[in-house]
Amino acid sequence: MAKTIKSAVSDTLDDLTKVDFEKFCHQLLDRREPPRVKRNKVEDKSRLQVTDALVSIFTEEGALRVTLEILKQIGCSEEAKELEEATGGNSSKPAPTDASSASAGAAGGTAGDKNFVDKHRVELTKRVSNIAPILDELLDNEVIDQETYTRIRALSTTQDKMRELYIGPLQAAACKKIFYDILLKNEKFLVKELSEKDRKREKGARNVKKEEVEGKRSQTLPRRRRFGGSGDPETNRQQRRENATGGPSSKRGSSDAGASGGCTMADGKHFVDKHRVQLIQRVSNIAPILDELQDKEVIDQEQYDKIRALPTSQDRMRELYSGPLKASAACKDIFYESLLANEKFLVEDLSKK
Repeated sequence: MAKTIKSAVSDTLDDLTKVDFEKFCHQLLDRREPPRVKRNKVEDKSRLQVTDALVSIFTEEGALRVTLEILKQIGCSEEAKELEEATGGNSSKPAPTDASSASAGAAGGTAGDKNFVDKHRVELTKRVSNIAPILDELLDNEVIDQETYTRIRALSTTQDKMRELYIGPLQAAACKKIFYDILLKNEKFLVKELSEKDRKREKGARNVKKEEVEGKRSQTLPRRRRFGGSGDPETNRQQRRENATGGPSSKRGSSDAGASGGCTMADGKHFVDKHRVQLIQRVSNIAPILDELQDKEVIDQEQYDKIRALPTSQDRMRELYSGPLKASAACKDIFYESLLANEKFLVEDLSKK
């Protein structure tokens, strides 16, 4: 049976010679990648205390990665190999249950398949306002250094400061955990609101899944006409969805999108294609649009950074058109929805033409 990560790391450090353990601690303190380890967490500490520090700073999985990395750097490749074999890729944390996964966002872990900080990137970028004490604590926890702190503080808006955090320091999982804990103290009500949305969304998803299971089960039974129903389980489920949403459901990109004021125009062209020149010239609120495109995975982190580095909104729009917006109609639909949210009056003006 594989050991837990913490016990395996502790055993590995115990097996190191005194000289190799000193090399390990020196290399740990010398790491430049955030989060940095403070000297008082390592100097004159026992091997078990250093193990505790590794896990508390990097999380279990991160502690394993950092330990393996340093062991190889100090020439202890055999010990690194034994550690990999001992852990077998497992951690001491139990597999998440439905209850634990539903509250994971509130615990600062993962919510669904995304960390809370990643999942709510767009909302946090837009709505975090108390940024000064957050930056102070990130500096104190060595998530950012003094140079980064000064550079971010010099940016003109809170949104720009949040974007700078996301494209740099918040790439590391351990840094996201520290950032989340700081958010809990400084943006308590915002975190509570977003966590509540997560719980409602997950509860709704479970209800839909339960409904689908019940629907499959009902197909094996004789169909009976219910009061107010059609007798067809699928039709009844569709009617219930329409009653809940206030109208018929429709898929993104459906053929009647144009008739409902959507993104397909009367001449069959997509709104984004038809008004390409005007959108390139007139879109000004490009930053939150890029945030949303990155959040919806229309662009990846590398593309996001590349486009944000361009000097003008027009250049950024041209880069979008030359790459991501050529990928598929679905990407254009997502872009159109973001335009509706961030350039509402421009979309209304172009829709009249």
